[in-house]
Amino acid sequence: MPLNFNTNEGSTGAYIRFMPSIGAWMLDGDEVEVSQFIMDLDNISTGWGKFEAGQAPLWSWDADLSSPTPKPAEDGFKRGFKVNMFSKATFGDYPVREFATTGTGPQMGLQALYAQYEQEVENNKGKVPVVEYTGSVPQKVGKGNTRIPTLKIIKWVKRPDELSATTGEVKEKFPMSSSADVNKLAAQEQKIDNEAFIEDEF
Repeated sequence: MPLNFNTNEGSTGAYIRFMPSIGAWMLDGDEVEVSQFIMDLDNISTGWGKFEAGQAPLWSWDADLSSPTPKPAEDGFKRGFKVNMFSKATFGDYPVREFATTGTGPQMGLQALYAQYEQEVENNKGKVPVVEYTGSVPQKVGKGNTRIPTLKIIKWVKRPDELSATTGEVKEKFPMSSSADVNKLAAQEQKIDNEAFIEDEF
């Protein structure tokens, strides 16, 4: 079943972001070279997200991938997803990073990756996919432009213990409504510019 990102209109406390405007990954406020990582597609979540500079992200999660929740009445919410990524080599002291976005380009890249995941998961039960990132492709979207990350599963491996320990934590730490604890965590997380935080297209 494809991921449900379409609309009628057309954690861990450690993060990684993809910036469509420059086609780059951002880690702790700095651009980072990303090539291969484990992605926990078994536990991906979809829903409605709202990113605003200087504030913690707000999320209204779907009950499951086949049951989208209604769009919140508040302005600014877009369809999006969150998924954990794992790499000891790339992610430093926090090898599990949450990748959460409402950006169109990342969603298009994730849709293609998830289609491959669905084709291969039955023959790889109990394992997690190693994903390769090979760059991004510019794409016209409506009146704007974005970049689609090129992602491909290259093999399947045993689930790392570190990744198992984080399963299910993000929804508890990041409910739809913000809280003082969430705001404090977001403020301490990293110093990034407004464009990187909002993750909008260009």
